[in-house]
Amino acid sequence: MARIKRKTFVAREDLLIRISELAKERGYTLYDMVNEIFEFAIKAYSEGTTPFKALESLEELNAIRKAGYIPCMMRLWHEMADIAYREAKEEALKCWFEAGKWLAKLYETRGFHDPFGTLIKHLKQFTWEASEFDVKSGEREITLRILSPKFTESHATMMASFIEGVLSTFNYRITERDIGSGQVRIKAIREEGIGQR
Repeated sequence: MARIKRKTFVAREDLLIRISELAKERGYTLYDMVNEIFEFAIKAYSEGTTPFKALESLEELNAIRKAGYIPCMMRLWHEMADIAYREAKEEALKCWFEAGKWLAKLYETRGFHDPFGTLIKHLKQFTWEASEFDVKSGEREITLRILSPKFTESHATMMASFIEGVLSTFNYRITERDIGSGQVRIKAIREEGIGQR
């Protein structure tokens, strides 16, 4: 077996010191640690991304898991949503609304500096099937527009109910809603007074 040659390289001193500390903490040699980092970076770039974007994807998956989401085949999810909507429309809409409220309350208690903003940011990340997820917000008003060619009318209606549950928890009142196959548009205004967040 051919012997693998070693090559020296130049890097910032502060980074090398930190890598050396991390290697010791994990029982690695500095050589092994540096090579593992290089292998990770090479794999990330080969897959058309960067190490930082790969880390962001991992953080997104962890946030999804902590928020109570589970993996599910999209086709199965849409079919089950359609069945629930067809067989028990009011109950299905109530379940989606309550799920939105529950998720909003979860974010309120997680210690986020801006629970509403963080939740909206995560919803944009989590709604993978959406081709567009636009949010426009002012001092008291917010407009959400979600487009997805995969949304049936029933799924769009239930997604709207979910969003309305989220908004109600943060003291928003729905002023406009436009829902149909492939799209959800909701406009809301934050109520003044007790419970304002």
